[in-house]
Amino acid sequence: MTTISCATKRLRSVGLLLALMLGGCVVGQSLPTAYTPPAATPPAATDQRASVQVEVNDDRAYVKSGDKPPHYIGKYRAGFGNPWNVYTENDEPLASILLRDLSADLAALGYDARSTAPADRLLAISIVDWNFDGYQNGRMWYELHVTVRDATGNVVATDTVSDETKIKGTFWMGARGGFEREMPKLYAAAVARLVRDNPAISSALRAGSP
Repeated sequence: MTTISCATKRLRSVGLLLALMLGGCVVGQSLPTAYTPPAATPPAATDQRASVQVEVNDDRAYVKSGDKPPHYIGKYRAGFGNPWNVYTENDEPLASILLRDLSADLAALGYDARSTAPADRLLAISIVDWNFDGYQNGRMWYELHVTVRDATGNVVATDTVSDETKIKGTFWMGARGGFEREMPKLYAAAVARLVRDNPAISSALRAGSP
């Protein structure tokens, strides 16, 4: 008969306790996704900004199928690797949050951002993917398709904004600590890349552009 030493038993007990602690840390979690645009800078007189209707659609396959809700943004894994969904604050749909923050950024850039027609341009964002997976460390990725149409419906410009980032967890909180530290910065960078830091899309939104 195999004899298990007291030290081994203690080690297993500590491991089990740690796993249970990690499991309790990831249940029912949410993460902030907020963006505050830099101070508004009025465009030059020669730089005519268009009025822009903004539209954001959540086209993530797992959301459209009903497998995940519209406020899903990723998952943590507990001590034994079992996944737990993570949602936006107050369970607000990701598309609604992105619409609000992108509209605020456009306004700060000098555009007349609106949610309904008529407008000089239609700026349509399709959320193809937005997800993360975290255990001790983690990985976050997104893919956003951007389309600009003129007042007659013709496509003026398109772009794909995407990224994949490794997240280093913290000693006590694992991936959760890393994502709480990095997610606000990653989200803000994603919003800025749609128009503010996107020369092709910015040019297409200017009045008089082809």
